Amino acid sequence: MAPSHGTASRGVSWPAAVDLFLDRWTADHPRLRPATLDHYREQLETRLAAFASERGIETVDQFTREHLCAFVTWLDEYQTRRGPISQRGKQMAMNSAKMLLRWAHQEGLLSQDIGRYVKGYRLDPLQAPRATRSDDLEILLSAFSPRTATGIRNAAMIQLMALCGLRVSEVCGLNAGDLNPREGRVTVRSEIGRCRRVRSVDLPSVIRDGRVMTRPEAAEALTAWLAVRARAFPHLEDNDPLFVTLEPGRTTAGTEGDQEGSIREAGQRMTVDAIRLMLRRAAERAGLDPKQVTPRRLRHHFGLSAAAAGVNQTALMEAMGHSSPLMTSRYAVVGDEERRRQFALADIAAGIRFPHPKCPPSPSRADLNDVLEEDGVSLSEIARKLFSRE
Repeated sequence: MAPSHGTASRGVSWPAAVDLFLDRWTADHPRLRPATLDHYREQLETRLAAFASERGIETVDQFTREHLCAFVTWLDEYQTRRGPISQRGKQMAMNSAKMLLRWAHQEGLLSQDIGRYVKGYRLDPLQAPRATRSDDLEILLSAFSPRTATGIRNAAMIQLMALCGLRVSEVCGLNAGDLNPREGRVTVRSEIGRCRRVRSVDLPSVIRDGRVMTRPEAAEALTAWLAVRARAFPHLEDNDPLFVTLEPGRTTAGTEGDQEGSIREAGQRMTVDAIRLMLRRAAERAGLDPKQVTPRRLRHHFGLSAAAAGVNQTALMEAMGHSSPLMTSRYAVVGDEERRRQFALADIAAGIRFPHPKCPPSPSRADLNDVLEEDGVSLSEIARKLFSRE
């Protein structure tokens, strides 16, 4: 972040410093998502600024190296409504604090960059990820009715998280054009990936009759959702969201003029909060512990399944979009036979039976070939041609 010493002065309060920091960061990085800014604002206001307020540190220039060391201890003891902060939460809080303090030094608010004296939290690379088991995944999918549009959509999203390893934010950010049915791949674009780059993820595949094909349950789930999307929202194109709301709903947070939130029309992009709520409710209906089927655990299910199946670590790192091989190495801890059994891909193929036979039928191979042979036809147009037939 480029400094601008002429605009800074000493004696800036913490709320003002947070606002100035985020404003400057937004100006330097215009493509930042609002959700990213909201995340850092929450981290800074509920962690660093709260710590400074408790210690009577009213302005940024009063913050010292000793205070930052005390902040590390404070994080270890800090309690939220849900309990202590996780190791990852401490890491994010410390990284956010160091970014603001580095900016404060560049702006002349601090005489030295005190953040460089304190190392950030590091995740244990040998800590095994916590994942949803195969049998729980089967039970979770059974909680969705394959005869309803909502059930078809939700099952398709879960397939992408649990069998392709997509983050929940990446599932929300997918557009219809990101699916490549010919190659059996989905493209995760840079603006929705945590690592800010484009990667291609293969849909789960299986070898049948000597050739590689997309795993039937995943192909059928996506095919069924494309059918619903094409019929319910014929105006949506390739550059429109792949997963959308099916009913009008109220947003969870309103503006100052609308304390109860605004009404979102059907056909809007799914949100991270909506998917988390969907999973929690589905787990409760299925008699599962909601903490065992979170979006993160579904993604970890893919990583452990791939590791148990012997997938190369480099290939797994690329598929999951990790920026460091240390993150991927955590999935290689699957060793004993019981854990291999829990997360083996063979168990997934044997257990999942979705969608129900009464779901919208998949197009025949002849129908699919006829449409795919046409040049310049978008995926949305393909869906309309395939599924508009009675």
